[in-house]
Amino acid sequence: MVMTVDRPAKTNARLEVLRAGRPSLSAARLIQSTGKARRLGKYLLGLLVLAIAACLFVPWQQTARGTGRVVSYSPFEREQTVTSPVEGIVLEVRPDLREGTFVRQDEILLRIQPKAANLLEQLIRQKRDLEDKLLTATNKAEAYQDNVVAYEAARDAAVASAQNMIDAARAKLDGKTRGLEAYVAKEKQAKLNYERQRNLEGKGVTAQRQLEIEERSWEVAKAELAEARQLILEAEQELASKQQELEQKRQEYQAKVDYSKAMVEDASGHAATARKEIREIEVKLSELERLEIRAPLDGFLHEVSAFPSSLTVKEGDYLMTIVPRITQRAVELEISGNDIPLVQSDDEVRLQFEGWPALQFAGWPNIAFGTFGGVVSQVNPTDNGTGRFRIVVTPDPNDPTPWPTESERFLRPGVRANGWVILGQVSLGYEIWRQLNGFPPVVPRTKDKASEEMKPIKTPKLPKA
Repeated sequence: MVMTVDRPAKTNARLEVLRAGRPSLSAARLIQSTGKARRLGKYLLGLLVLAIAACLFVPWQQTARGTGRVVSYSPFEREQTVTSPVEGIVLEVRPDLREGTFVRQDEILLRIQPKAANLLEQLIRQKRDLEDKLLTATNKAEAYQDNVVAYEAARDAAVASAQNMIDAARAKLDGKTRGLEAYVAKEKQAKLNYERQRNLEGKGVTAQRQLEIEERSWEVAKAELAEARQLILEAEQELASKQQELEQKRQEYQAKVDYSKAMVEDASGHAATARKEIREIEVKLSELERLEIRAPLDGFLHEVSAFPSSLTVKEGDYLMTIVPRITQRAVELEISGNDIPLVQSDDEVRLQFEGWPALQFAGWPNIAFGTFGGVVSQVNPTDNGTGRFRIVVTPDPNDPTPWPTESERFLRPGVRANGWVILGQVSLGYEIWRQLNGFPPVVPRTKDKASEEMKPIKTPKLPKA
């Protein structure tokens, strides 16, 4: 007969023996782990060591991630809003005017008529009246301009004539002045003769008759000298009168010239006012010529407003939006301000479009699936107000994978896109350390002449005092 003992009882008996022999044995030594658990632990420890070693050698491609949308590279191929150029009433609407309709450039979309009745005829009559006013003012200005020329010629002639009379009076004065010296000398000689005869007569040498003759001669010489001086005074007065007459004529004709010039300026001002009013009328007439709203370019109608009969529109009111066909597409991305200093023109970019299956492996863009290559063509100098900067990405001509060929289907304007700007390549361990510390990516610098020229110049050390 075989005696069987339960396994729990055997285990309890063994524990009693161990406790009796070694009462200080710890509980950790009493736990028995299986071989599978030990092998698994060693395997996990080896993987941890390999992962840490891989972080030091496995390369990691740094990128600056951004989100955005598909746009047209040319601003002239983007959405254009059509507004009302004038105030008026909608008269006629194109029958097939609905959203999604393709229109050609210069096709008539709707017609507007002015609110005022017979406005075109009234403006034309106003323009004719203003043209007559302009003609009158122009003729008046020309007539007064002719008066200016005539008065200036008459002034010059009168001034020349008066100047000749002044020259004659001055010559007469000069002649009288030169003759005065002879009369002065004659009077002086007659006086000397008289005094000589008077002395001789006192001595009894000459007769009384001869003394009287010399006295009369002296009196005649004095009278002639006084008359010569009076003639010189009259000549001086005549010269002053001629000079005053010259200045009076000059002022008289100059006043007529100035008045005529003032009238020319006044008529020219009226003519300028008339021209201004005519231009305003022409602007209004040109606005009336724009009562036909035409398509500014080829494209599809989008967000067309409702136009009920007799709808009144004001200048600048929204009518519709036209989305043109895009010949060259681009993607605008918003990059964080932490990464934008590292982004430059011609940097490579990997793009993922919404609606196109793609799988992007962060750090290894070369093995991405469904992404497309691009290059940075523009970096905005300022942010959008939230600390993010806009960049424009165009297709990379050197990338073997072109953008989707059916662009109108897959790359419609506004389709969202994710982008990764390719930066420097570092080790995986450095990237983990950078992410944990929140540092920006690092771009390796290349030594070239431009960078060497930008290095700061070391200032020489000053000698110690």
